[in-house]
Amino acid sequence: MPRTVEVAAGAGVGGLAVRVRLRGESVIWSGLMYPGLDDGVVGEVRFRLRQYLGEVERAYAAALE
Repeated sequence: MPRTVEVAAGAGVGGLAVRVRLRGESVIWSGLMYPGLDDGVVGEVRFRLRQYLGEVERAYAAALE
């Protein structure tokens, strides 16, 4: 089930919310609108599920320290 998640907040910047969904072995962030390296607009980013979950676990463990 897709969910909208706030991934960043900053003073004077507002926040960054993305739509997160799982499709097979990929985690997809959509709803983005920033300039890419090729001068196009990046609206979606995909991550491999295993790598994504590893980073979530690493960040969670670091936050507990």
